Amino acid sequence: MKRQYLKASNTSSLFISIIFSIFIVSLLQIFSEALQSNQYLLIFAGFLSSLIFVFSLVIAGVVCQSLNWKVNWFFIIFCFLVANTIAITIDGIAMTTCSLFSFIELYLLYNLSSKVY
Repeated sequence: MKRQYLKASNTSSLFISIIFSIFIVSLLQIFSEALQSNQYLLIFAGFLSSLIFVFSLVIAGVVCQSLNWKVNWFFIIFCFLVANTIAITIDGIAMTTCSLFSFIELYLLYNLSSKVY
């Protein structure tokens, strides 16, 4: 028996990803001083920045799908650079952990997409 997955529409995925991205960037900038006060909070800031990577990949995927393009390495690298640019505004440790978490999330997204599609 084939597993059925609940799929959201493209427009709802796009808007949810945009809203979450703006929300996370706002939180990171508002609480940047507090996040710099502790090593664990810097790692958490890197994790939040890596979520921006995932949400920007969803945005790129929806836009590419509407234009009948494929998401290639250019879009992945661009989303990676956007997330790391946001993370470096907090601290270098946040950027490093953002990179590590982004690689892990990219691997998990690749495995998930190969199973679903």
